[in-house]
Amino acid sequence: MRYEAAGLTVLYVLTFLIVLPVLCSTWRYSAYYRRAESTDENDPSVLSYLSDVTTSVNDEADERPLFLLVTIVTVRREGQFYLSRVVARLHQLLSAYNGGNGNDGAIRAMICNVDQDPQLHQEALDLQTIYPVVRRSVQQAISYDNLMDKEKDDYIFCLNASRHYHDEISIKERQSSGTYYILVLEDDAVPLDDLLPVTRRLIDYLKMRRSDEDFFYVKLYHPERLQNYWQPEPWRIAEWLAVSVLSVFLLRVVLGLPLRRHSLWIVYFMALTECLGRPHLLQFKRWMFARLASPAAAYNLLSATECCTPAMLFSNTSAYLASAFLSSITCKKGYAKDTALYLYARQSGRQAFVVEPNLVQHIGRVSTLRFN
Repeated sequence: MRYEAAGLTVLYVLTFLIVLPVLCSTWRYSAYYRRAESTDENDPSVLSYLSDVTTSVNDEADERPLFLLVTIVTVRREGQFYLSRVVARLHQLLSAYNGGNGNDGAIRAMICNVDQDPQLHQEALDLQTIYPVVRRSVQQAISYDNLMDKEKDDYIFCLNASRHYHDEISIKERQSSGTYYILVLEDDAVPLDDLLPVTRRLIDYLKMRRSDEDFFYVKLYHPERLQNYWQPEPWRIAEWLAVSVLSVFLLRVVLGLPLRRHSLWIVYFMALTECLGRPHLLQFKRWMFARLASPAAAYNLLSATECCTPAMLFSNTSAYLASAFLSSITCKKGYAKDTALYLYARQSGRQAFVVEPNLVQHIGRVSTLRFN
């Protein structure tokens, strides 16, 4: 027992004062990351890719019913190319998906330009040859006091524009207008590789397990800084403890180490996983499942928390409800649209979910739709 205690002390010192500070200094979500935040929004390869794109992937000759519409909400940000990066990646994913899933429904995309003066949003204007663009009319100057409410109104406009766009397609192509889904991306949410197949699997699950009347939204992104174990959600604390107990079990039973001080070993692994950063563990899980099983199996559907809205999946019915609800309230500092939607879901008894790991990468330094 005495030797084990001494060994644990040495292990704690080596792990948390020497090894992890060196190993994790470049791991963005670890406790030892100290570098300044940076993004590569102006990647020249993005503009090069878009310059070679001559057609949209919204193939009007595709007779499959439209089951998912991806709407990108955007405003002008001088000197940045967030929107171009999102459009380029989405175009790559849609080209591969629509071409390789014969019996699945079609996926289309549109851009929703909600800039105060849409004609000045040159980036959106340049991309209208790739995806159709809808625009809000020129708006009155927005003061800082009601900036949150402008963000909400922009979201309402884009939800309604998405439903209208789908209805137009259904009428034009003589398709039935049953249940379909709308994925709202903010213009600094870059799709990851698994976005479309996992979203398809989510939709199939929602159709099979839950009635449309109960479903409100699924968040496809939750900030990594809020994904660590040291959070108020009880299930996350339970997962933290379970991972640590399992680690001790593997050391004792599988490797045959004669451990005695189980509580200290559990505390060691709890500290280790928190310092490494749960987002990195989720990324490792995604990498492992991509090689050993179906990539979609790496994702979990959990009860949603309050923050945030870079990527939100609605059904046509829930999009209408969200639009109607948001139209009835005034947003302000401390009561933004994400908070309002979350509270409405809880009060109305509707189901709101979040997917882990994230299906988009948030590249913006500030929330989209807000002044920098």
